[in-house]
Amino acid sequence: MKNRILKYLTNEATSEDLDLLSDWILEEGNQQIFDDYIKIHFETTMAMNQPDTNKIKNKLLQEIKRNKNRKARFVVLNAMKYAAIALVFLALGYFYQNNAIVAEKENVLKPAEEPITITLDNGTVETLNPNENKKVKDNKGNIIGSQDKSKLTYQGAPSSDKLVYNTLNVPYGKRFDVILSDGTHVFLNSGTSLRYPVSFLEGKERAVFLTGEAYFDVAKDEKHPFIVNTNDVGIKVLGTKFNVSHYPEDQNINTVLIEGSVALHKRITAKENAPPLILKPGFKAEWHQHNNDISIENVDTRVYTAWVQGKLIFRNTPFRQIRQALERHYNVSIKNENLDLDEQLFDATFDIETIEEILESFSKSYAIAYKIVDNEVIIE
Repeated sequence: MKNRILKYLTNEATSEDLDLLSDWILEEGNQQIFDDYIKIHFETTMAMNQPDTNKIKNKLLQEIKRNKNRKARFVVLNAMKYAAIALVFLALGYFYQNNAIVAEKENVLKPAEEPITITLDNGTVETLNPNENKKVKDNKGNIIGSQDKSKLTYQGAPSSDKLVYNTLNVPYGKRFDVILSDGTHVFLNSGTSLRYPVSFLEGKERAVFLTGEAYFDVAKDEKHPFIVNTNDVGIKVLGTKFNVSHYPEDQNINTVLIEGSVALHKRITAKENAPPLILKPGFKAEWHQHNNDISIENVDTRVYTAWVQGKLIFRNTPFRQIRQALERHYNVSIKNENLDLDEQLFDATFDIETIEEILESFSKSYAIAYKIVDNEVIIE
């Protein structure tokens, strides 16, 4: 694996090397090994070499030209402070020593700040500050939930013969957790809305309604199936762990099963008699809007659940989807005027990087030109 790291740094890695390295670094303990190796290698090289700037410039021009004529393969690993991005290694030494090729920014990018809100059954909208604690009350003053920083826990409501709903809205740039009255833990990603009962009814299915992306850890209850409704697809479970992605701008709805089993229904209704599709752990079901069909494939589930830990992982992903995910994750606006770029495929992993660092890594690694105008990123 050290040989692959060296090939990666010298821009000699094959697509197979990049795929293996990307998966290896996700395994526990390997991130630190990678960081240590990069640091030592970078410091040693910079101490022993004086870069030939003309040779570096020529090499960079050749690299840019070569990249334009092949499918883009891009891996950004969590060692940017040691300049470990996919470019000629000595060229990066040149950047660091001479402060050359620095992009001028017309403005500083400032991600917008929007509040997390909860809409109560009576239409009242309250804000939830993830740095505070508070009690959530119904229209009669009864305490129905308690907020502990970025997690809201429901403790049930006085017995009732009808469902009372709340809606939690998480804006771009933030994440939030909610534990429903049955003990089901739901992790909500940026730009997500979840409508759910304050308390589930005895003898009735546990149904919630999702727009956006959420990871569900469903409390097992064989008498009361749990259903996630996403407009055209219903996901029915008894107790399991799975991820659902259903953003309005996406053409498809994805369900990735981590543990247990789920049954998927197209346009689920009380009168639906069509047999469901059963999903097994490690598989992704994708509903295609254009033909109302569902495809199933085996996947690396870590790619689809990394956001729960604040990471973004992309494998063979079009740039269009990557920039949409970045917009949601950082709450920024990214306008792409390079239509061909939107269809290019990338591998990338982001962890603690700022949006500025990510944009710079794309700029240096793939010669992507961008500017910031009126707090909007414009890719030229």
